[in-house]
Amino acid sequence: MAMIQISIKFVLLLICLLTLLLVSIGLYLIIKRVKEVKIKAKIASYVSKHEENWRRYLIEGVPFNPEVIPKSREEIIGIEVIFSTYLKNLSNESIQEKISQFSNEYLKDFYLNLLQSKSWSKRMNAMFHIEDFKIDSLEKDCEKLGKKRISREEYFQLLRIYSLFNKNLFLQHILIGNVQLSEYEYKKLLLNLPAELLDTLTDKITDLPKTCRYALIDTLGLKRDIEYLPHLEVQLQQEDIEIRIKSLRAIYEIGFINNPENYLAFVKSPVWEERLMVAKLFQLLPLSYTLPHLEILLEDESWWVRSQAAKTMMRDKSGRTSLEEYIEHSSDRYAIDMANEALGKGLKP
Repeated sequence: MAMIQISIKFVLLLICLLTLLLVSIGLYLIIKRVKEVKIKAKIASYVSKHEENWRRYLIEGVPFNPEVIPKSREEIIGIEVIFSTYLKNLSNESIQEKISQFSNEYLKDFYLNLLQSKSWSKRMNAMFHIEDFKIDSLEKDCEKLGKKRISREEYFQLLRIYSLFNKNLFLQHILIGNVQLSEYEYKKLLLNLPAELLDTLTDKITDLPKTCRYALIDTLGLKRDIEYLPHLEVQLQQEDIEIRIKSLRAIYEIGFINNPENYLAFVKSPVWEERLMVAKLFQLLPLSYTLPHLEILLEDESWWVRSQAAKTMMRDKSGRTSLEEYIEHSSDRYAIDMANEALGKGLKP
């Protein structure tokens, strides 16, 4: 009986403790939620109260009202909301400059504290806003952070900041490549570079780490600037197959061929991707020049190359006639089938 009484008391005690724990957790969550609601209310109140003052300052050029200077963390977050909206939807050089001036004057200390925090998320938050709001007065503090043991994500974000405020340091990191980024990361970095810095990297393309060079070639294609064409044509002579393929693709994106003779060797390349790309590039030249080369590609062992050669021929006003004449004198069944398919006649039985 004594053992049963002890067991009952233990169970009751355990139930009381669990109940107390659940009540405590419930109270904690309620208090936390109440605090979050109050914080959001303060942020919304600041935005509602001052959005017109910010509009007049950023858009109309009226001197900013001293009342907009933040007095709390919540008001700074309110400013972040307003600034981010303008930068995303209405940004121009004048707005960016005003946001930068204000941020350097009144938000610097707040982001410096975040930058020096032991919390990874706070440091990242600081760096995102240093970049977005162009807070160049914190560049040296970012350099100090870069000398510490930091995460890959922090290093990447620091590179974005260096590209804005310390171009020599940015180039140093890219050329030395202490931290090897992925091709995707390099491309994400390069696409947002100032034009002057991208030009400098292009001049140093052969000195870049291979992965960065791949990303740079892709980036030059996406820029579609004919000024980059000579740099890309030089890359066609590289031994690296991937560099040649990417360069051909980038030139196709630019949409202009300067010297057609530079591309003829790719018609008989042992690499099918190069033959495919030159078949695409021939769209940029008159069929009267490319026809004999496209007929060779029409007989290629790769279905993709044959298909592209036929499509390229059909893009020219005399392409249909050329394909019909080819069918008459050719003995290559696969090439004839592809020509018929391009002409809309379907495959021969």
